[in-house]
Amino acid sequence: MRLRPGPIVALVLLAGLGVYAYVSEFRGKAGGDETGDGMDRPIVFDRAALKAIGIRNGNGELRLEKEGEDWKLTAPLATAADKDAVEGLLNSVESARVERRIKTAGERKDYGLDPPRATLSIETTAGRAPQTLGVGDSNPIGGTYFALLPATDEVAVVSGSLGDIAGKDLLGLRDKSLLALDSWKMKRFTIERGRETIRMEKPDDGWIIRQPVEAPADGPTITDLLTALQNLRATAIPSEKPSDADLRRFGLQPPQARLVLFQEGWDLEKTVAFGREAPGGGRYARTIGRDPVFAVPADFWPKVTTRLFDLRRKDLLGVQQYRIESVTFARDGKPASTLARQKDQTWALTGEARGSVKAETADALVRMISDLKAVSFDDDPKEAIRTALSRRPALDLTLQEEADISGGPSKSQHLLIGPADRKETVLVRDMAWRPIAAVAPGVVEKIDNQIDAVLKEAAETPPPSAAPSPSPGAPPGPSPDATPVSAPER
Repeated sequence: MRLRPGPIVALVLLAGLGVYAYVSEFRGKAGGDETGDGMDRPIVFDRAALKAIGIRNGNGELRLEKEGEDWKLTAPLATAADKDAVEGLLNSVESARVERRIKTAGERKDYGLDPPRATLSIETTAGRAPQTLGVGDSNPIGGTYFALLPATDEVAVVSGSLGDIAGKDLLGLRDKSLLALDSWKMKRFTIERGRETIRMEKPDDGWIIRQPVEAPADGPTITDLLTALQNLRATAIPSEKPSDADLRRFGLQPPQARLVLFQEGWDLEKTVAFGREAPGGGRYARTIGRDPVFAVPADFWPKVTTRLFDLRRKDLLGVQQYRIESVTFARDGKPASTLARQKDQTWALTGEARGSVKAETADALVRMISDLKAVSFDDDPKEAIRTALSRRPALDLTLQEEADISGGPSKSQHLLIGPADRKETVLVRDMAWRPIAAVAPGVVEKIDNQIDAVLKEAAETPPPSAAPSPSPGAPPGPSPDATPVSAPER
């Protein structure tokens, strides 16, 4: 049988390609030989025994020393280290592997190892001499690097993660946070912006603005600001030890804004100052009591300049919506009615009308009350306005929370709502605070209509049926009218 030349040529080409791949991938640079014991670690150490790490590369010399569970930089200057950055460095070194060792390496300069592009030295508490790993050029195949192994001075091909050592610098390894804080432990803080001062405190029941007015604060907005400060990191450090002239140049003497903070566990308040905008974006900042001036991302500055109105709670419902157990309402000076939640989750109405109310009807009323949101505030209302709201409100609401399971006092809230005014707003006074809020009239109209629905449903409730006669010898049962209806304290 006569063979076709096409398949034979294809087999020869495939074999040639395999030989080329073998030579390129496994023979290594400069034609060196390799041993077969790859996949071991290029530098071995016990994390628990680590004492110091030294790095030398094109950015200079860096030295990290361990103190307890923390790391600090001691060269080129003494400062705290970035815990996450050091952890990432150790992880990349630990996970690195020797892909192959090159026996006849030839000239080290052919691998970028005479001298190495970077070196990594490891010191431990065991008292042995430091181990030093040299990192050279990148290997064009496989994303690996050539390295000079400790002790043996063998040239090897190692994992690409070790190539990062050549790029490590002071900024990357130092602590770049302005302040070590826990936003959830913060007890008070002050924003100072020129002549404006806003002071906030956090008692057990949430954030409160104390200055320039006493009012409930918006918890999510405060938490967002503090969390952003907790995560704020420097993008550059333009001055390690600034002079007074430098501070004036950076807009930090006097500063454009200051945050003065105090959290649980601190002995003293801590202050972060913010200066002018830095070239290319960002803003200069400095923690008072520490030397360096940092440049921080520009997106934090809008949080520092948040308006007082945006720091306030606009939701006028001051109790938890899903824990309300009674709503007492009175309109235009008429007798009050109380809607109280029963043990079976139905609601009972007493007062102007009596009867049962479905859960969905009562829940809708509570939900509409929770929709009361301020569009503006009058922080120093005239006494005539306060008096008019108190004497004859269009709607008088008292909301009572269920008792706290921890034994603490239950919360209640008293709201006085006026009629719509010429500006097409409705004034609402929370009796616990001095400011008066203005809300959109449409929300109040919905509440008023839902109160009508509650009264109508209660009036249409059929009277309870007579109880059946008990069987002889059976204990007497309670009367259907014996179930008490609790009313909130007024």
